Amino acid sequence: MQLSAQKRFEFTHPQMGTMFRVVVYASDSALARDITKKAYVRLDELNMVLSDYREDSEVNTLCRTSGSGQYVKVSADLWNILQASAKAAQLSEGNFDVTIGPLTQLWRRMKRQKQLPTPTQISEAKAKIGIDKIVFNEKNQSVMLNTKGMRLDFGGIGKGFAEDEMMKVLKENGIKSALIEAGGNIVVSNSPTDSPTGWEIIINKEKYFLKNCGISTSGDAYQFVEIEGKKYAHILDPKTGIGYAEPHQVSIIAKDGTISDWLSTALYLMPTDSGRKLAKKLKAKAIK
Repeated sequence: MQLSAQKRFEFTHPQMGTMFRVVVYASDSALARDITKKAYVRLDELNMVLSDYREDSEVNTLCRTSGSGQYVKVSADLWNILQASAKAAQLSEGNFDVTIGPLTQLWRRMKRQKQLPTPTQISEAKAKIGIDKIVFNEKNQSVMLNTKGMRLDFGGIGKGFAEDEMMKVLKENGIKSALIEAGGNIVVSNSPTDSPTGWEIIINKEKYFLKNCGISTSGDAYQFVEIEGKKYAHILDPKTGIGYAEPHQVSIIAKDGTISDWLSTALYLMPTDSGRKLAKKLKAKAIK
C-alpha cells in the first residue's frame, strides 16, 4: 500500500486578541481545511470560557460571584486551566498568578488615561489578588472566589492551553504533523515530512529543530506602556503591582504549550537563579 504524499497547508483564524496560525501536513487541502476548522471551533469554545474581555464568558460570570461565599460549578475546561494555574502559582512562588485581573484592569484604564496608578489604587487591587483566594471543591468540580472584586486573567497561560487543546483535536483527526502559533506561543507535534529532525524554530537568531513541545517567548520587544516618558512592560508583577521596567525577553521550550506559556511569564519576573532552578525542575529549557 502506498501512502499518499503529505503536503503542507496553512490556515489562520483571529482569536484571543491575536492571530492563530495552524500549519498541518495532510494528503489533500479539503481534508486539511476540514480538520483545521474543527481545531478552530475548539479555540472559539475556549475563548467563550476564558476571555476576560467578554462579559458573557464563563470566567467573567464566575468572577461576578466573587465574595458571595458560594461555590460555582464550572466546566471541565475552566476547572482544568484553574488547576494548572494554581499549580503554576505554587511552583513559581506567586510570580505567575491568574488572580492578577484587578491589576490588569487598573493598568488598562490608566493606559487609556496615560497616567500611572496611585499607590492607593495599586494596594486596593493587590488586596484582591492571591491564588489562595480560589477555593476548589474536588467532589463536584466547583470553585469559590472568596474575595469580592476578584478578576481572573488567563493572559499568561490561555493561549498555550488553547494550542494544546487544538493540537489534541488535530491528532484525534489523524494529523500527525502540525504547528500552531499565536502571539509568541508555539506548539508543535511530530516532525514534518520535509524536515525529519523537527520544526525549524528561530529563537534569538539561533536555529532549533523541535518536535512534540511548546515554545513561548515573554518580553516587551512589542508590548509596553509608556507613561511620562518611562516604559513599563505589559507583564505585571503580582507582588509589586507594576510592569517590570527593565526591558528583556525570556523564551522557554517545555513539554507542552500550557507550561511553556506560564513559565515564560514567571521567569520574566523571577530572579535568574530561582528561574533557572524552576525551569530545570520542569525539564524545560530557558533561553534569555
